[in-house]
Amino acid sequence: MAGGPYPANLGVKKNKFIEEWNGRREITEKSFNASGKNVPWIIFLGVFFPYGVYAITKDELKKTGGRRYQDTC
Repeated sequence: MAGGPYPANLGVKKNKFIEEWNGRREITEKSFNASGKNVPWIIFLGVFFPYGVYAITKDELKKTGGRRYQDTC
């Protein structure tokens, strides 16, 4: 529709909540502030959580005999 008005014969109506959500998505980087409360969560979710998932998965593969951890001799 390229941002034009909705034709009357389609029966499509704008949902104001969806439009507000889309608008907020477009300006997320402008409304985000890194404060002392957010930085530990950002570090946790960006570093420690992915490494924890990796370590648990690696340990499980070692215990169950994953293809990478089998003896090839």
